[in-house]
Amino acid sequence: MRKEKKKQDLENDPPGRLLASLAVPSIIAMMVNGLYYLVDAAFVGWSEGGMALAGLATIFPLQMFMIAWGTMLGMGAASLISHRMGEAKNQEARNAAGSGVFLALLSGVILTVLSLVFRPALLNLLGATEVTRIPARSYLIGLEPGFVFVFLSMVGFNLVRAEGLAKEAGMGMLLGSLVNLVLDPVFLFVLHTGVIGAAWATVLARVLSTLYIVFVLAKKKNVLGLRLGRVTASDAARIFSLGIGMFLSQVGLSVLAVLMNRSLRRMGSAADIAAYGILSRIHVFVTMPLLGLAQGFQPIAGFNAGAGRWDRVNKLTWLTFLTAVIFGAAMLIPSMTIPGTLMHAFTADTDVIAAGTGPLRITLCLLPLIGMQVIGFTYFQALGNPAGTLILSLSRQVLFLIPFLMIFPVYWGMNGLWSAYPAADFTAALLSVIMVGRNIRNKSRMAAAAVRDDVMG
Repeated sequence: MRKEKKKQDLENDPPGRLLASLAVPSIIAMMVNGLYYLVDAAFVGWSEGGMALAGLATIFPLQMFMIAWGTMLGMGAASLISHRMGEAKNQEARNAAGSGVFLALLSGVILTVLSLVFRPALLNLLGATEVTRIPARSYLIGLEPGFVFVFLSMVGFNLVRAEGLAKEAGMGMLLGSLVNLVLDPVFLFVLHTGVIGAAWATVLARVLSTLYIVFVLAKKKNVLGLRLGRVTASDAARIFSLGIGMFLSQVGLSVLAVLMNRSLRRMGSAADIAAYGILSRIHVFVTMPLLGLAQGFQPIAGFNAGAGRWDRVNKLTWLTFLTAVIFGAAMLIPSMTIPGTLMHAFTADTDVIAAGTGPLRITLCLLPLIGMQVIGFTYFQALGNPAGTLILSLSRQVLFLIPFLMIFPVYWGMNGLWSAYPAADFTAALLSVIMVGRNIRNKSRMAAAAVRDDVMG
């Protein structure tokens, strides 16, 4: 009965209402998750100064990689669990959950060992300079004990959502952010721990989030509970395949951050690196709602595509594109009107503020278009089209932005470095609209032809 009601909702309820009901909790959860990276930067900037911010900017690519990997494992596991629960295969759903948790544990252990053994090489790879190496190393040392909990919490929240407990998942993410918000000033301003204290605050927040997930799963009467099933290679492979699109999109940000740190080390100053540390966190935060919107869009589009309701898929897709543009436009306003105030929220260092105000405006000037690429690859992911998913998930960061970052500075110096962002935003958005529009026209023609054949037959 419950399954039939879900089908009725997804197949017949107005697309706008469905999108709002599924996307709003995901948008809130993603924005809360983004607060982790804003809070650390803000308190470190005010407590330790611009060079400490530059140290955090050095470690940021590693954090972005962890977000990408954790999102892939979490969304892949949740998709597999939801599908099996819909088929009433509860033991298989528990097996998928067990595989997801195992992969999270394994990922955390491997990354911790690699960081401990190869820490100097890792700092060099991330673009540490003589000035930024000390705070970057301190922050990395503080984060290392929490690597396992980052992955466990990200997978765990998706397991809770797969159970239909969206409210509890959101509360858990909010709890982690609030703990981080409280502990950061305690470590930095009361205990005077320095940069490592900000890392400790983040680790403790992730630990408490993980414990909260265990509490929710143990307390609620649900399918998964704490009865995780056996780990299988086939489930692990399926989790990777289901989450790869989001991973590719997010990991491009990590590669991008490494390239920017190394470019700024060569072309700019420590103030420029610190400014980029702020900009990169603002960029992540403003794109979080778009990822939440995509998470709400995907199951509706996928269900209706499977049901052959291409009229609803088409309407929903263009509606989601429009919503993404509106979100981007709303978040663009403060970036254009008060960029200095936004920079000042993270640091009082006038050199860093001056170095970041102009680039903040330049890099976010086409923010309303960024969501088109996110919704574009999610559209193809929902349709089970791996080629379209791969092309669009790589388009902005890998296919366009990284090459532009290598070419533009040759002709325009630092201005070219920042101008690569809007150029990539425009190109990726244009490619997304072209590919999605062409696919929609093809599917519409096929559906119309099928109707004619039925009438004539």
